[in-house]
Amino acid sequence: MKSNNPMIPIFDINLSAYLELRGITPKLQNEGPRVIFCFPNDSKTHQAMKSYNENPIVPVLDFVGHLRKLRAQMLNQRGL
Repeated sequence: MKSNNPMIPIFDINLSAYLELRGITPKLQNEGPRVIFCFPNDSKTHQAMKSYNENPIVPVLDFVGHLRKLRAQMLNQRGL
């Protein structure tokens, strides 16, 4: 599933938190006034995205911890 683009831009913080929970670390990038999460364009990321869309059971406290961490990184990246 590789393409010419080595990164997948994702705007959804919930999906990004789930991917990070699965061990895939994003790179944050400014795009105008928004911050986007860029993940590697590989089979592990695609499989985790597919799993997210199947509504898996996840440890809530772990997920919320990743969500809060990403939100703090996003706000720091934007300079707020």
